[in-house]
Amino acid sequence: MRIRLPRLFSVLVLCLLTTTCDSEKVTGKHSEDVPQKLTLAQAGPFILANKEVSASGGIITHLIEITPADIWEQTGQQLFKNIADSSWDTYAVSGGKAVRIGNGFGGFGVTSAVPFDVNKDGTVDLVYAYSFGSGLHRSVIAWLDLKNYTEHTVPDKPSAKEFRAEDLILQANGEEGIGVYRIKGVDKSKISLDVLRTYPAQQDIEHMTLEKEGDLAWENGELLNSTGE
Repeated sequence: MRIRLPRLFSVLVLCLLTTTCDSEKVTGKHSEDVPQKLTLAQAGPFILANKEVSASGGIITHLIEITPADIWEQTGQQLFKNIADSSWDTYAVSGGKAVRIGNGFGGFGVTSAVPFDVNKDGTVDLVYAYSFGSGLHRSVIAWLDLKNYTEHTVPDKPSAKEFRAEDLILQANGEEGIGVYRIKGVDKSKISLDVLRTYPAQQDIEHMTLEKEGDLAWENGELLNSTGE
């Protein structure tokens, strides 16, 4: 005996199967695009084995992961920082590549990082602030072009007359750009500047006194920190 299913039921089953198949296709494609995350145990040997890092003389003794969620979601990059000696270097790792970003010797290394398509080429890049210098502490802004893994220092406009002594926090303003803020102090009853030795979370930043310094903007083929001075 043949059982005839109601037409509506047949349509529902077909829709369910189609949705499931489409969902599997999307999920499969997404999993192929997203790189495999490294554990801390894997990251150290991988970074040291990378030619770019070994050529810079990097020494890793105690590694922590500081990857902000938006950077992982938008770029697939992981950020690791060495915190056990005076180097405080930071490394960007993804897709079989590892590069040192900024400079941490004698300073805090990377203190703030945001994802942003700097040159509007369709690839989301890394923009970050870092500090270094045991004798003369200074902070610098730079960006890593994730199409070719080249690092570019961001100059001030107009040109700065002296080194920037305060550490920096960067805050993305959607597609408009990135705001640059100097850390003028902290609520010592809540946090200390030691949070910069690792990486400040949003709740740490809420207890900082920040002073607007400028805005990052792409002008004439380069990223500039327009201070308006």
